[in-house]
Amino acid sequence: MFILCVKSSHAMGMGHLFRMINLHGVLRQNGADAVVVLLGDHPPSSAWLKRVSIPFEVVVEQDYGLSGWEAIIALRYEAKIWVNDRLQTDAVHAARIKDLGLPLVTFDDLGSGAALADINVAALAGVRRETPSGEKVLIGLDYLILALEIAFYRRQRSQCSSLVVNLGGSDTHGVTVKVAKWLRTRQQSATLILGPGFRHDEALAKVLGECITLKRSVPSLAAEFSLYDLAITGGGMTAFEAAASGLPSVTVANEPWEVAHCRHLELLGCSVFAGPHDEMDLSLLDTPLDIERMSQAALAGVGIDGAVRVCRELMLLSN
Repeated sequence: MFILCVKSSHAMGMGHLFRMINLHGVLRQNGADAVVVLLGDHPPSSAWLKRVSIPFEVVVEQDYGLSGWEAIIALRYEAKIWVNDRLQTDAVHAARIKDLGLPLVTFDDLGSGAALADINVAALAGVRRETPSGEKVLIGLDYLILALEIAFYRRQRSQCSSLVVNLGGSDTHGVTVKVAKWLRTRQQSATLILGPGFRHDEALAKVLGECITLKRSVPSLAAEFSLYDLAITGGGMTAFEAAASGLPSVTVANEPWEVAHCRHLELLGCSVFAGPHDEMDLSLLDTPLDIERMSQAALAGVGIDGAVRVCRELMLLSN
């Protein structure tokens, strides 16, 4: 049994959870069992895991005091490998996992516990100019874990006749509201896709225009993206999933570390960067974009096999 231990919240966003959901799917395809351990009570995350029928358990670390909750979980599920997607893993937690005799895998981890990891998957570390620790560190876009269904929806775009907006599962800073207001002032038609953790409904309702279509918690973001020619997204995994499907994007950095992601996608030629969320400038859309060229660059620059490569590494570690 693989333990997929993840943090997800309104402040942190839901990208880590969706990444582990994608990994869970590939593990299952390869005959491995996995359970998600959700650190902290975040109802939208729990609801989504129920929706996609993935077994999970919520753990509130404070309820265990100073005792090793990790041992309880590992014993309950007969753990074979422990996978962390929670950022900044501390050495105490990592040591507890290793003391249980379990291989430890972590994602994008710069915490003190990362040095104890057997594998640290840090696909975008090179983009962010980070130097992660770990016995084996997997760096590069070849290790991006993206939604499996993207493979069915990859296509070349040639013109911009439709626009979609998605700013993540939570949209912590309410960027969707700002984008909707900008769209209304220009009477620009668009579809806004809200994530399961979106909390800005009242503010959004005040700025919606007649040209805007609203959708919430769609079953497949990849399927929705396939209907459009241009996307406005955050600078997290959604922007890379758009690129992998051949969908050009305008990106907004919701967090400081996303700036590097946005600039990298811009350098690939598949995206344009509208700035950090508090300095966003969408006026670049007033100039026609070369959608065909951007779509070609997207398909060439971001592949879809990262989850398979990571799964292969994990399966080798478990043997």
